[in-house]
Amino acid sequence: MQDRIIVATDGSDHGVRAVNFAATLSAKLGLGLSIVHVDLHERLSHELARLVESEYMLEHLSGLDSFSAVPSAANLWEFYDSTQGEIERFRVIEIISEQVLERARAAAKATGATDIRIVRGSGDYADEILDAVEAERAGIIVLGRRGLGRLREILLGSVTQKVLHATDRTVVVVQ
Repeated sequence: MQDRIIVATDGSDHGVRAVNFAATLSAKLGLGLSIVHVDLHERLSHELARLVESEYMLEHLSGLDSFSAVPSAANLWEFYDSTQGEIERFRVIEIISEQVLERARAAAKATGATDIRIVRGSGDYADEILDAVEAERAGIIVLGRRGLGRLREILLGSVTQKVLHATDRTVVVVQ
C-alpha cells in the first residue's frame, strides 16, 4: 500500500514551496509525509551559497570551533573554499543538509502534517529520490520545478524530468 507523500527539497525557493504544498496535501489527506534531501555533489553551487547566506546559516557554520576557517569569511563560498581538507568540507555540507531538513520539518509540522519522516541520500539526485519513493512506499511525489543546479532547463529541472520519466507514481510539480 502506498500511503505516504514524499517531497524532495534542496532548500531552494522551489524546494520550499514543494515542502509547503506537500505538507498541506499531507494534512488534508491524512497521509504521512517523507521529506527527502540528497547531499550535494562535490562542490557547493553558487545558488546554494546565496541561499545559505540569505538564511543566515553562515553565522552558524563559521561559529563552529572545529573549523580552521576564519569566522570573518565574507560569504559561504569563501568559507567553503577556505576549509582545510575534505573532512571539513564534508562537515560544511552536513550542516547545510541538516539545516535544510530541519527547516523543512518545521515548516511541514507548522502546516499540519503529521507522521513526518526524514530521508537523506547521497549520490545521483533523481536516483536517490526514486529509491526513497520505493523505500517509503510513497504514492505521491512532490517536486519543485527546478532546484539549485548550475544548469537551468527551459521548462523543468533535469532531476524533475528524470523522476517524471522514471516513475509510475503520481507526481506533482510545484512552480
